Amino acid sequence: MLNAYKAEYEKKFAEYREEIYRLREEVKQAETEVATLKNKEELIVLTLERAEQTAIDIKNEAQLQYALEIERLKKFSARWNAYFKELKEKYPLYPPVKKALDFKEKADKVLNNSKAKEAVSKLDNAIPKSKSAKFDPKSKIKDYIAATGNNGFNLDEVLHPGDLELEDLCKELGLIDGNE
Repeated sequence: MLNAYKAEYEKKFAEYREEIYRLREEVKQAETEVATLKNKEELIVLTLERAEQTAIDIKNEAQLQYALEIERLKKFSARWNAYFKELKEKYPLYPPVKKALDFKEKADKVLNNSKAKEAVSKLDNAIPKSKSAKFDPKSKIKDYIAATGNNGFNLDEVLHPGDLELEDLCKELGLIDGNE
């Protein structure tokens, strides 16, 4: 009877040992899976942290670019206004200057009373189309004379300018570009 119990005990013991071995293998597999998942989780967390930092960097750079562009536009606006003020003071009767000043006033009204996208489309249609006119110095001189009217234009002064430089006179008449 003891041998029967012993045989039954050894049989159960062997079954339990196999069960323990199988469970240990399952635990090892589960531990391996857990380690893999932890590594993936760490990688995901690092990736998210890097993505957040990149997003913050991009946002900061965009804000900086925006601020720089606003400053550039403010400077351009100041130069734009100064240019038209100078034109208005220097050539108040010259037709192209009058036309440009009229356009500037219209543009200022549109820009002050419209949203940016609407203003651009309105102004795009309002910009006068450029006429590629032939260079005609005689007409420029006639326009200049017409703009200055009969306010003391003296042909002798033109023929004998005295201390005037020919280059300055040509620039004033618009015959050459002032930047040359």
